[in-house]
Amino acid sequence: MNLDLIYRRFGGVATSRQLYSLGYTPKQIRQASAAGQLTPLRHGFHAFPDADPRVISAVADHSVVTCVTALTWHQLWIPEHDKRVHARVTRHERRQSHDRCRRHGRPTPARGSIDDVATALAYYARCFSEEEFIIVCDSALHHGKLSHDELRREFLGAPEKLRAAIERCDRRAASGTETATRLRLRSMGVHVEVQHHVPEVGWVDLLIGGRLVLELDSRDHHTGESNYESDRTRDRKLVAQGYLPMRVTYGQVFRTWDSTYRDIQSVIARGQHRRKPG
Repeated sequence: MNLDLIYRRFGGVATSRQLYSLGYTPKQIRQASAAGQLTPLRHGFHAFPDADPRVISAVADHSVVTCVTALTWHQLWIPEHDKRVHARVTRHERRQSHDRCRRHGRPTPARGSIDDVATALAYYARCFSEEEFIIVCDSALHHGKLSHDELRREFLGAPEKLRAAIERCDRRAASGTETATRLRLRSMGVHVEVQHHVPEVGWVDLLIGGRLVLELDSRDHHTGESNYESDRTRDRKLVAQGYLPMRVTYGQVFRTWDSTYRDIQSVIARGQHRRKPG
């Protein structure tokens, strides 16, 4: 573990064990603290200069960063949420400090100032909805942060409903809008194929029946000349092959889903999704 990793992975706040791995001795830690090169925050935690103020605040308050804040730090696809820092206490610190985020079962020992992906997901599961949980699990799987088996192991002691949600995750999902659309359509009995390959086009987000292609914008603003040109080229080639493309925005999934679903359902009700492309 190097100093650059301490900043990137832990916001510039390191545990004593992490400092030992960098080559520091207890005497050197004391000397660095006296010289202002390290700032003791609480027992076993030290901040380097320019450490992230959010991480410093959480650690100084007898907690570590977890849940949605940690998952955002790990650059996963996260649904919209309030921007407050999510933190949690360990079993020991719970005696001295009020509870914050919680997980099913015992609190996880603190291994650093910011929880790893698996631990943060365990706390996220109790703070957010089942759909939001699956969205973030999909992102973690898609980006190779952990495997499906590792995810299952992390939640072995969780309630059955949560373990069942893990079985609905799909590492192929490239964005939260895609995951949310897949989950909502399947809950209405619509058969949806994920990441279908079309010759001359590539992978499309979702396919309903043999013909209706849903392409989902991954973020609220999906603009730019190159994206615009690429999207229109894909649509043109899909139509030329007999597919029926429908491009759906982030806002149409997360803000006006009822209207969006009605339009999708109207295509299905007329059977236009069934005919195989020529």
